[in-house]
Amino acid sequence: MMFVFRPVGGAVLCPLQCVCETRPWYTPQSVYHQARTVDCNELHLRRIPVNVSADTQVLLLQSNNISSISTELQRLTNLTELDLSQNHFTQVSSMGLSSLGRLVTLYLEENHIEELEDFSLRNLSSLEELYMNHNRISSIGPKAFAGLTNLLRLHLNSNRLVAIDSRWFESLPSLEILMIGENPILGLEEKNFMPLSRLHSLVLAGMGLASVPSAAFLGLDYLESLSFYDNRLRSVPRDALSVLPNLKFLDLNRNPISRVQQGDFQNLQHLEELSLNNMDELLMVERGAFQNLQEIAKLEICSNPRLSYIDPLAFSDLSSLRTLLLHSNQLGLLSGDLLSSLPALEESHLKLLESSITVCSSPPHLIGKELQEVVAQSWGAGGANSCLPHISPHAFPPAMNVSAGQPITLECWADADPAPQFYWVTPTGDKVRQADAQVMKGADTKSVSVFVDSQGSFGSWSGGGSWWGVVHAQSVVLEWKLYPRRAPPSSRWTSATVHIDNPQISYTAKVPVDVQEYNLTHLLPATEYHVCLTV
Repeated sequence: MMFVFRPVGGAVLCPLQCVCETRPWYTPQSVYHQARTVDCNELHLRRIPVNVSADTQVLLLQSNNISSISTELQRLTNLTELDLSQNHFTQVSSMGLSSLGRLVTLYLEENHIEELEDFSLRNLSSLEELYMNHNRISSIGPKAFAGLTNLLRLHLNSNRLVAIDSRWFESLPSLEILMIGENPILGLEEKNFMPLSRLHSLVLAGMGLASVPSAAFLGLDYLESLSFYDNRLRSVPRDALSVLPNLKFLDLNRNPISRVQQGDFQNLQHLEELSLNNMDELLMVERGAFQNLQEIAKLEICSNPRLSYIDPLAFSDLSSLRTLLLHSNQLGLLSGDLLSSLPALEESHLKLLESSITVCSSPPHLIGKELQEVVAQSWGAGGANSCLPHISPHAFPPAMNVSAGQPITLECWADADPAPQFYWVTPTGDKVRQADAQVMKGADTKSVSVFVDSQGSFGSWSGGGSWWGVVHAQSVVLEWKLYPRRAPPSSRWTSATVHIDNPQISYTAKVPVDVQEYNLTHLLPATEYHVCLTV
């Protein structure tokens, strides 16, 4: 291919089809410069033009067909930025980079590089940014980054690495940002990032991580931002996080974490933003889940399709919280107490639902009313509407195979206003004794261990509400309690209505509210009954 040059400004020659001009250029520290730029992007070139001006500072060759460079770059000793992304390179050694001692930024993304050999970048002593995303790198030599003592940003996303070698980082004492996500890493190791004492941001997204060793982040004393986006973590890696005293931003989005537990973040005293979005397995947020987060300013818990319970004291003592996002979950009730300890909360940032287009489906006296109107009338007056107990549909597994005499442990949690009390009842109608299971007030998680007899399964009931399942016994006793002890009765809880429904029979029964129990009899074995109790 022959290149024809034309005068630019009466002096400088420019390769045909390329654009040569002075453009704004910013250093990695955002310092502004005017840089002499040659733009040869997207020209289907197979090699670099021979006579690029020697005083060129920025050379752009993105989206061409270049696979090797011999001597074309040797004269360009003033280059500060070189973009070779979206070409056909397979080796760094074939790029002819040895003379570029002033190079600050190098883009090698979307090539076909399979290996980084030892000392392959050793002459780039001024390099501060290296982008190698979307290659085929499966092997990196322990000394591959030797000589890059000034490197600040290293991007290795979307390659084929199966392990992270801490020896890579011994040559990178200045590194501040490491992005190594979307690699099929088999697992992190203890002290994996130990040499990176100045690291500020670490992205471990999309790596399939199921666990994190407790000492994986040892040495990262100045780490401020950490992303675990789209991994396989089933619990918050609290031990690994506890060694990060200066962490400010934590992303746990798209992980199969089932519950956020008390103390999960208790050692992150400087955390400012926490994201817990798009978690398909998240069921509940426990009391004290965010304790000791003295500087938390923004908390996102959104788009979690199974999240149906947040303990009323989950947000206690978050005095610095200004932004709380809670939309697109399966929350049936948000306790007024939940927000009472958030003095700095900016109400406009509290997003639960699209309140202007959402109408109430219960309780009966509010059916059809706009949520926005209900909130204005009740919360604005300092009170809250009474809400009947709602047991999460995800509190119990859909089925359990249990042999006679085998012990099992079940948990139950429910929301209500006033707060409910929990009781457990066997298929024969017997209440589980206090000695066998602790009865707890309020919307607390409740555990019970029982022995299942040959009659089959049993269910859980909370005050004013019920849970139903597959019943093998002939009868079930439904019990309820109107309100916690020493609390005045609610004027809205005035009657008890029991609705029983299955394909063979459906009926509604009303009982005096003070009876506090109803016996369901003549039940057919191995038949599913839906029971709804309204008090």
